[in-house]
Amino acid sequence: MRRAIVSLLIAAMAFGMTGCGGASSVSSAAVSSASADLVGSYTYEEKLPFGTIPWTLDLAEDGTYILTFSDMMGKSNRYTGTYTAENGTVVTSVPNEGGDGIQASFFNEDFSCEWMLNADGTLTPAHATGEAGQTGGPIGMPGASAAESNADYKAVAYADNAKDQVMDIYKADSATGKDPVIVVIHGGGFKFGDQSMPIIQPIIEAGTAHGYVVASVDYRKSGEAAFPAAVGDVKAAVRYLKAHAEEYGIDPERIVVWGESAGAYLAAMTATTPQVDALNADVTENLEQDSNVAALVDFYGPIKFQTMDEEFVELGDAESANHSKNSFESDFVGVDDLSADPDKTAATWWYTYKEELPTGLYVWIQAGTADKNVPYTQSENFAKELAEQLGEDHVRYSTLEGAEHEDDRFYTEENLNSVFAFLQDVLK
Repeated sequence: MRRAIVSLLIAAMAFGMTGCGGASSVSSAAVSSASADLVGSYTYEEKLPFGTIPWTLDLAEDGTYILTFSDMMGKSNRYTGTYTAENGTVVTSVPNEGGDGIQASFFNEDFSCEWMLNADGTLTPAHATGEAGQTGGPIGMPGASAAESNADYKAVAYADNAKDQVMDIYKADSATGKDPVIVVIHGGGFKFGDQSMPIIQPIIEAGTAHGYVVASVDYRKSGEAAFPAAVGDVKAAVRYLKAHAEEYGIDPERIVVWGESAGAYLAAMTATTPQVDALNADVTENLEQDSNVAALVDFYGPIKFQTMDEEFVELGDAESANHSKNSFESDFVGVDDLSADPDKTAATWWYTYKEELPTGLYVWIQAGTADKNVPYTQSENFAKELAEQLGEDHVRYSTLEGAEHEDDRFYTEENLNSVFAFLQDVLK
């Protein structure tokens, strides 16, 4: 998992937040008498592009602290350690050795933190940046955005239902006037992110270097509109590109949808259900065009929400089985509990529409065996089911042993070149 210190790092972005790991061991360290008045509970709100994270720091008389925050799923996460205090400055120790887990903009490079006593008796992190910690998200995390898009065409609107219905379009390095297209769809648990997130930059760069036009697509999030809105958005983006093929110098018969995490789900639904009009949602632009694509690339995406928890249990990871109730997935579907509304949940599964599956589709699916956000068996089963429908020669499936969600290994030059070799072979 990619990590950064500059902002809140929510370790299980894509689906279901995980905890911060075990609390570090605590040793007693007496607080100086001059700082005894600092003992107590303090709160701080870290404001980020995707929401506000409340932090609570409890300072005990014996020199220990408890640092807690509630993640975007409402789950409470807890750190313990020791602190020292002098002249209104509180220094908390490293909450988790090695810096693994969840960090914030106000941690030092070693993940300790200085807290300053304010005139009103409150404590504020000394290293918080901006107004109440207002920063962009870290690499590959919710809210993460590139500082500035270098796209040739920026924020191109493919529909007009919402402000997020935009894409950035990058020309191929060796443009021919009729180049294949990669439609990149970012993840973010259906709640966060945009078309310039750093996690997808390697795909964009590799795509243009291999002679593809790359369209990086944003879409409506679950907080704005529930399923099938985001699916309809991606389908509309494909239709827009086909309608403007000459303008952007693209080959409408060689379109690839490539998604990571939640974006992989949206890519998969776009690729497997182009004829299902109900999944166009409320987007009506360019309906004279179809949304058929030639190929799908799926990096560690979910596909069957209703079985994610039981798959984690079968894999011996019951702790990660937190996707049915009040989860990213349930918010996306628009229900509190996926199991309580099986009809709505079934409508989100591609297999419900398998009779409409385009027979010429080619698929690359890849997952990590140590994924705590999406069980890799989601990808494995998806590949098997597609192979039954399309033929084994149409589906390529592999795992990265020990790889986590959004693991850097998916984005190495070697792995990306393997994907492009596959695409070159099938996009003839």
